[in-house]
Amino acid sequence: MFYQLEITTRCNFSCFYCAGRDMPQKDMEWDAFTQIVDAIPGKRVTVSLQGEGEPSLPPLFEDMARYVRDKGHRPYSILNGSRLDLAVLAGLFPTLGISVDTLDQCHAEEIGRHNLPKVLRQLDDLLRVMDARRVTVMTVDMGQPLDELRAWVRARGFGRHIIQPLSPKADYAKRYTVSTTGLQRSQSSFCPYLQRPHTRFFTWDGKQLPCCFMKDSSDFETISQLRAELLSAKFKRCCHGCPQLRPV
Repeated sequence: MFYQLEITTRCNFSCFYCAGRDMPQKDMEWDAFTQIVDAIPGKRVTVSLQGEGEPSLPPLFEDMARYVRDKGHRPYSILNGSRLDLAVLAGLFPTLGISVDTLDQCHAEEIGRHNLPKVLRQLDDLLRVMDARRVTVMTVDMGQPLDELRAWVRARGFGRHIIQPLSPKADYAKRYTVSTTGLQRSQSSFCPYLQRPHTRFFTWDGKQLPCCFMKDSSDFETISQLRAELLSAKFKRCCHGCPQLRPV
């Protein structure tokens, strides 16, 4: 199992593709956080502190990571690199994700990723105290040149480089234009997150969802009901345009 907790929707960046900028800007309450972690089954799982905000912003970020670790689980997070407490990150997180979309400062500002030189300096500082193989670089592919970034990742020996396309899902794509060809299906659909419950996502207000891709979950009721509706070729807004769906 993989648990993902959206501990905040606030962010110090303004990336044009981020659905979080249209959400209430809130942090998860400590009591809600501990209740979720305490309810995780006894076996050791990865608990990712990430959602549609910058996880390092909440004052309790370090306490949350430590609580996960002290409960016997593996804390993880994906940060934007602007607020790196080097000793805390190296000491608390077995692995960590850092998001970098470009090495071009002007393009980074156009995207909404501010102060790129500081981010890159802090990343180099992080690698002095944390093995690069423990760090994954996350990149959103919006059509920008990626060769320089790929070479930079290889030169520093990062563990992985995950490049993800802009999501065509409706509640993401309302912020930009992206092709949805082949995604508007009328036939019965299979969703791996509904059929194999290996992940759970909790929003900042403690709402449990079957995946992290529902940014408008106002019409979501239960996993079983959603599974049945997809199999009967009925699509709710929360799944519209989702690339995770497969035809049955």
